[in-house]
Amino acid sequence: MKKVALSLAGVLAAVAFAPEASAVPAFARQTGMACSACHFQSFPILTSFGKSFKMSGFTMMGAQGKVEGEQGLSIPETLNMAVVAKLRYKRTNGTEGTGPTSPGVSAAHISTNSGRFDFPDEFALFAAGRVSENIGALVEISIAGEPGNAGIANFKFPFVFDAGNMKLGVVPFSGDAGVAYGFDLFATGSNTTGRVIENAEGYSTAKYLGTFTPVTGIALYAANDDFHVNFTPWAQGDQTTAAGYNASKVSGRYIRAAWTPSMAGWDIGVGLQNWSGNSLDGVGIDKPGTSIDPAAHRDSATIIDAQAQGAVADMPLGIYGSFGRANGQTSGAENSFNGGTETRSAFGLLADLGVIPETLGVQFGILRGKTGTLLAGSNETDNAITLGARYKFRQNVNMGVAYTKFSGDAYGAGGSKDASVAGNTGDSLLNVTLITSF
Repeated sequence: MKKVALSLAGVLAAVAFAPEASAVPAFARQTGMACSACHFQSFPILTSFGKSFKMSGFTMMGAQGKVEGEQGLSIPETLNMAVVAKLRYKRTNGTEGTGPTSPGVSAAHISTNSGRFDFPDEFALFAAGRVSENIGALVEISIAGEPGNAGIANFKFPFVFDAGNMKLGVVPFSGDAGVAYGFDLFATGSNTTGRVIENAEGYSTAKYLGTFTPVTGIALYAANDDFHVNFTPWAQGDQTTAAGYNASKVSGRYIRAAWTPSMAGWDIGVGLQNWSGNSLDGVGIDKPGTSIDPAAHRDSATIIDAQAQGAVADMPLGIYGSFGRANGQTSGAENSFNGGTETRSAFGLLADLGVIPETLGVQFGILRGKTGTLLAGSNETDNAITLGARYKFRQNVNMGVAYTKFSGDAYGAGGSKDASVAGNTGDSLLNVTLITSF
């Protein structure tokens, strides 16, 4: 831990005086505004304006010209696109020799337990923004990343309508970010694109319960500045697998309700997420090629989350917390979010402080979890402490460091995550990332 802290301090000292400038990714091109207009401190955290832009289906225009014509044609005169590239160094402290093998390369050489560089870890092309007056799109095309993952990573196609002081939206979507990707305005880690730092497992209850599954669905939402509600029928599996689903057998349901007032200069959010029904058909998503009895599956999880974004002593501060639980198996019915017999639960909290506003932020997170597995007669504990820092060389170029230390029964002798067991990644995780978008 001491060595990690010293290394982190060295990284921050090296970049402490780099300048900052404006970013120009896809939405910035369309609106003519800097990234900081929509994002609080850093992507993906949204400001009030960013939330309004999202609930309007990404359709707002700035000074950019439009091509207009009959039948409601109203598109930007330039296709707004962006490139996002991520370089990563990742290290865990488990048993050597647990990584996948390739011809002529031993497993130990490419395991994260030895430390691994991925240049790039991600390389994606985004086409995003206005399709018409009330229709938008966001398409993420993954070009590089994990082997076999090239293709459309995430996709959404929002249709949005005005209803007095409210927006009503219908969003067909698919991807690997979880069902909350369809429509959500929180940064509590409710989906993979809504995490504040890389090590979401160090504070995100949604990540801990396993709700970040590949998914296809249709989000139906109503939203304004003070609240939003979202009902989403969905199925597990993204666009590459969902075509084989039997709609009569798949009935996953997701509900999100949130209150989002402003109080004394702070943007507040308090919300509820609930998963129910059955999002699987007879084809195994978690175990490809195997047969699954839909009647023996169910989705059952509930999360309460909250966030507050404001400033303390002229430093921006975001606080993001959540508590969730997924019931254990009953009468042979397997829960998509809990393979154990006991309740799987977690409480997570993360603070993100901009010690140099819009330039340097530091993060501290905790997670207190129960795995849902009995160990010596009690529900196995699974805890984490996370330290992080993020430095923005530019609004669209940032470096992040996140270190998570895990503890609890799950990492002790005989625990399911015992670091001495071959094939395990141990009880610590270090991620160093360099991310750029242009």
